[in-house]
Amino acid sequence: MYYLRLMFRGLSGCLLLALLAVSAAFAGDDQNLLAYPVQDARDTFRSGQYEFVGIQLADGVELPGLKDSEAQTVRRDYRIRPLNKRWETFANVEDDPAKLLRLRQYALRFNLTMWRLLQKKELQDATRYRY
Repeated sequence: MYYLRLMFRGLSGCLLLALLAVSAAFAGDDQNLLAYPVQDARDTFRSGQYEFVGIQLADGVELPGLKDSEAQTVRRDYRIRPLNKRWETFANVEDDPAKLLRLRQYALRFNLTMWRLLQKKELQDATRYRY
């Protein structure tokens, strides 16, 4: 009986450690999702999804990294995926300057990479030899 209790305590301790490790991994998920904007843009482009990322603010979607004319083209021709969901609450992204800065930096690099890849593709399509 003593050995069963000891084994149960050991198993419950291991289970607790595993749960703590999983929760720590999920707690850092927000950081990990915004870690590699250039690679994310290349992967998205390679998969054939030509989309840009934006930040949902009170007055609309912000597209960091694009000029006004480029932003108009993107809004007209491409899908825009917001990095955040703006709910009408007190915890909006505008209230957290560090998170807003992190979102803007990610979106800037992602959008610039996607724009360059699309321009390169258009040039290759235009100069491709056709029979």
